[in-house]
Amino acid sequence: MGLAVFTNLVLIPLLIIAILTWAAVVAVPESDKLSVSFLDVGQGDSILISTPSGQYILIDGGPSSEKLCLELGDTLPFWERTIDMVVLTHAHDDHVTGFVEVLRRYRVEQVLYPEGIEYMSNAYSEWFSVIEEKGIKHDRAQAGQRIDLGGGATLEVLNPPLDFLEGTESDIDNNGVVLHLKMGEVSFLLTADLYGDGELYLVCERVELKSTVLQVSHHGSSTSTSEIFLAVVDPKVAVISAGADNRFGHPSDDVMARLTEKVGENNTYLTSERGTITFTTDGERLWVETER
Repeated sequence: MGLAVFTNLVLIPLLIIAILTWAAVVAVPESDKLSVSFLDVGQGDSILISTPSGQYILIDGGPSSEKLCLELGDTLPFWERTIDMVVLTHAHDDHVTGFVEVLRRYRVEQVLYPEGIEYMSNAYSEWFSVIEEKGIKHDRAQAGQRIDLGGGATLEVLNPPLDFLEGTESDIDNNGVVLHLKMGEVSFLLTADLYGDGELYLVCERVELKSTVLQVSHHGSSTSTSEIFLAVVDPKVAVISAGADNRFGHPSDDVMARLTEKVGENNTYLTSERGTITFTTDGERLWVETER
């Protein structure tokens, strides 16, 4: 896959019991695996998926084009100039700003986004203008869409619903794109900035939430990651994308306490502490690499 070599590499055996046992491995997994990198873009979100068939999906762009392009330069093979799909979860600046320059520098084949939210920041307007200028295929994301990634890997859209949620604590966040990525026995729940009422909606809809790895919603904010949501997802590992010493105080102490109780003290990874965090799986085993 051409991924950059990181400093730390451990293997997470997939056990039936909830407690993880860690074991060192001596080699980075080979190609034909599924890889998910939570990029260190500061106070925002950006996730790069490398599929078993050699395609790339970039979810969210973080708050800075410069930072995102540097991260992609370190993570993608140096010759790779194509991103097969870009997914915007919602239109807030800490998720869309970095995308603008990526659309200009890379060949983007397709864009998936939650069309219909009445929110137009300058960054979002510029992003959408570049899509139209370059004639990039773009489609509305909605629950029920399913993408075959090859090699037994699938990506399913769990949110937004066909009819957007209204009157919630934050409609733009609760109608954001939530994704369930799965290969064999390993799965990832990518929750963007979903609030508590959005989490409860998904629980009540009885969609497939149970996942090995949970991307903690809203950068670990106290708005999200309720006890009932954690119980249903039942993760073994959690990841939080947040900037070091950010002005919001993310992640929340209460959220960290709930995560510690659920996944253990050492199984929550923060980009603010560990840099870019990459998970790789063959569908049975799960490796995690951290930049520091």
